[in-house]
Amino acid sequence: MARRRGARPDAYTFDLDPDGIDQDGNEPDGAGDGEAGPVVRATYRAGTRGPLLIDLDPVEDADDDPDDLAPPPGADDVLTWRRAADRVRDALRGRRLAAAVVLVAVTLTAVVVDTVGDRGRLAALRSAPGGVLDLTDQPREVWRVAAEGDAPGGLMGVLGGLVVAQHRDALLGLDVETGERRWEVDLPGSASSCGPGMQVWSGGFQPEAVDRIVCVTQAPAADDGAARHSTVTVVGADGSVEGSREVEGSPSELYPGADGGLVTVDWVGEASPVDPHVADDVVSGIADEGAIPDGYDLRVRVEDAITGELRWDDTVRFDAAVDPSLCVRWSDDGTTSGVDLRGGVQAMVTDRVLWLGGCGIDAWFTPEGVRLDRPDDPGTFDGFSVEPFTDGGYVVRTDADGLGARDPADADRLLRDDGTEVREVRGRYLVPLSTDGGGEGVHLERRGGATVGTDADGDERWRTDVRSTSLLVRTSQVAVVVDEGRRVYGLDLGTGEVLWVRPDLVEGLDAMGAYGPRFVDAAFTDGRLAAFVVPDYARGDVVHWVALDAVSGRQLWQVELGGDGWGVQLAVAGRLVRWSPTEIVGLG
Repeated sequence: MARRRGARPDAYTFDLDPDGIDQDGNEPDGAGDGEAGPVVRATYRAGTRGPLLIDLDPVEDADDDPDDLAPPPGADDVLTWRRAADRVRDALRGRRLAAAVVLVAVTLTAVVVDTVGDRGRLAALRSAPGGVLDLTDQPREVWRVAAEGDAPGGLMGVLGGLVVAQHRDALLGLDVETGERRWEVDLPGSASSCGPGMQVWSGGFQPEAVDRIVCVTQAPAADDGAARHSTVTVVGADGSVEGSREVEGSPSELYPGADGGLVTVDWVGEASPVDPHVADDVVSGIADEGAIPDGYDLRVRVEDAITGELRWDDTVRFDAAVDPSLCVRWSDDGTTSGVDLRGGVQAMVTDRVLWLGGCGIDAWFTPEGVRLDRPDDPGTFDGFSVEPFTDGGYVVRTDADGLGARDPADADRLLRDDGTEVREVRGRYLVPLSTDGGGEGVHLERRGGATVGTDADGDERWRTDVRSTSLLVRTSQVAVVVDEGRRVYGLDLGTGEVLWVRPDLVEGLDAMGAYGPRFVDAAFTDGRLAAFVVPDYARGDVVHWVALDAVSGRQLWQVELGGDGWGVQLAVAGRLVRWSPTEIVGLG
């Protein structure tokens, strides 16, 4: 709560106007220190912007004694005035005492409510996707952890509020605010695979908060040629090793699972031989559908990584409709060498989703083993995907580019945590890249050429003629979307009213940018500001950060940040972090 300069620290007034807005609902001149771009349209109705804030601001030249507020009497009437004042004081002493108690109670209540509200807001930002505690200032490098010449194995996500990274044969727990190494766990060898967490190469750039990290390390082969085995290690939130055991199988058959689990896969069943020359047709794109008609099934088993106790198992049947290129065997020189019906299995494991792919195999599971895809769904490499919501549930997309789909077969669908369907979306469901933890009651969809706000059941609440392609930011009051022409809009989340439009946000920032509307790599919010990261394709190691006021669209700051090659910008526990294959950088 701000105090006016020069005022006494113990005198306050109640300001019943929203921060930064005058009585007419306008922003004061000079608000913000950024450059104001051409905001095409900006409206603000103080009466419809949600609850008003009560600020406790000191009164200029206020005094402790309320009697001093009365005008001084004349010199000849001092004694008379004082006697009259004594009588009035005696009569009102009880009332004034009661009023003082009420005022103190109201003041303390306001302070407590404000403190509790701030704590709740900060807690929501720490757990919200793209939520940052404070975006008032331009980001700058605060700390850096380099890879010392070798690429780190990966960013595991958030464990006990720390950034957990794999660096060769060790796990590092890094303080997200300072970069301080809080703990380090040595692994049995450098050839370790750890998870679950953010899978950078799969495009999932949102790190997840997890309870435990599981690492699978391959042991060297025995001198007598005996089968290899692997060591499984489970690390807790405080960096302690909760358990370790040896299991049969190589890491190509073992994957770290969610919640301290271990995923094992193996090929089962029988298959008919396939002409090895089919591989050439598959690679050249002239192979007929179902060119590889038969193959092996894949058995999946998820067990407790420490005890080996079975959690669930399933068998994924061979599907000839799956992309046949997954059955092609490649030589070391990059040429095809035939068909491998039991080749390597690809896996993506996060805390909420397990995907497995291979020859004739394409399957999505929940951590409890529920299938999330249907037999008639397109393949993952044909645009199918499952995206978990931070607050529970999933959105299933059957067409990666199906904006505003009218055909129900191409519509997105929403699922619960247990995989049961909530509803089909009559178009494209827009998942926010960043939120402040609010606004969950309004869902945005792209239907045809319009953006539609709905309730949880899909019933329309409002509609606006904006052809949104993505939802960059959602706060409790505003939705920031981008359309097909790279114009950025601020929409009133409650009514759909266009508050502002910025057609110029990326002018001059990406001269060699990719075609189409997908020009923002990442988006962040602290509830008041919306910050975007725009890559500079002409200078691959530079990104542009642009921040706007979410309500007015006014640009507040812009800055360029460099890095060591390609990387991604992340929000981790309310702080900004940049990950690249050679370093992790904390921004503040």
